[in-house]
Amino acid sequence: MTKTSRHPTNAWLLRPAVLLVLGWLAVSCATTIRPPQAFLFSTDDSSNQWLDTVVDVDVAEVRIIHLPLTDAFSGMKLAITRADAPVESLKVSLYASGVTRRQALWLLAEKYGLQMSVAPVNKQSPYISISRE
Repeated sequence: MTKTSRHPTNAWLLRPAVLLVLGWLAVSCATTIRPPQAFLFSTDDSSNQWLDTVVDVDVAEVRIIHLPLTDAFSGMKLAITRADAPVESLKVSLYASGVTRRQALWLLAEKYGLQMSVAPVNKQSPYISISRE
């Protein structure tokens, strides 16, 4: 006869803890990776200051054209290049705590295969230009 117990085994108790640790590691590893030095390089000091500001990013299924409406990217000037590309309707998600905006945009570019650059505009602060690779 097989004896069964109504008490959960230790393995069942450890499973949620292991999942939490793995999730934390995945997020912290992704946010410690730095973008290349030339990513969104600008000669405009105010743009660099805005890009290098540390923020918490919590966006889920946000259309890329609506990124400037989120708390983390408030004030962002955005230009979608190649209007025929499906970039405008692309929905993005990212959760990252304590990262610079430059780093968050780089994570989005890497995750969704986007090309981003700083597009200078005469007598205005530059736009961030986004297209598909």
